[in-house]
Amino acid sequence: MRRALLALVTSTSVALATPSSDLETGRRSFRARDYQSAIPVLNALLYPRPQLSLTADLVEAHLLLAGSLFEYGNRDRAREEFERALQLEPDRTISTLQFSEGAVKMFEDAKADIASKLRRDEELRRIADAKAQLEAYKKSLVVYEARPYYTNFLPFGLPQVGQKRYLAGALLGVGQGAALGTNLGIYLYLLGTYGFTNDSVPLVDGPSVRRLQQIQIGTGVAFLALYAYSVFDAIKHYKPRLRVEGDDSLVPHELLDNNAPRPPRRMKTSKPVSLRDRVQLSPMVSESPDGLGWGIGLGWEND
Repeated sequence: MRRALLALVTSTSVALATPSSDLETGRRSFRARDYQSAIPVLNALLYPRPQLSLTADLVEAHLLLAGSLFEYGNRDRAREEFERALQLEPDRTISTLQFSEGAVKMFEDAKADIASKLRRDEELRRIADAKAQLEAYKKSLVVYEARPYYTNFLPFGLPQVGQKRYLAGALLGVGQGAALGTNLGIYLYLLGTYGFTNDSVPLVDGPSVRRLQQIQIGTGVAFLALYAYSVFDAIKHYKPRLRVEGDDSLVPHELLDNNAPRPPRRMKTSKPVSLRDRVQLSPMVSESPDGLGWGIGLGWEND
């Protein structure tokens, strides 16, 4: 009879042992500074899975376990428990009325680190979202650059360069430049050496002068041929409008970082940059021992 009564009392006590009562047991042990007894009780409430259903009880259990571990000398584990409590309730505070000064300092340090990490993560998310929005807007842009028809008649491969065909433009530009440069160089040499009419050419210089004149004529023909081909090629590939990539100058200012300088506006949909605006012609004067020379300078303004 006594054994049956004892078994009944024991089973009743086990049945009455609930998570809330275990939390109260851990709370009393912590207040009594019996950290060695408080640690296993509180730890069982949290691991391997939480036994408490209320967030406030979970936060308190983590804090009490952290304080007990701190006083027991396990500082690393105490820091982890403080962080878990703050993850559940970021605005939670503790005081020296319940915890030691060292435990309060560790709690405040953990809280500051978590707040700093949250701010950093939020800033990274904001930057990532802004970048994604900016890239999406730039991909949605459809920008065309106007191509006036007369630009097909420019020399030195400029029409091909304007059509983004840089290799063809470079080959035609170098070819025309070499041909015209050779032609003008021979002309200026003969003019400076023998005069405008070449009446004073010595007989001994006749063959060399004739050979230079032949080269001059040949390079002139070569320049005209290359120029004619350049015009034909440019017209063949001519498009009134050329689609180009949009850049940051076309993006609304509110989509750009406020701290970043506004890029110069190089391209407008209402008034695109044309080849006429990029080509610059200016007179040139050169001085040599034989006198003054005159010519025309051709400049190209790149983006």
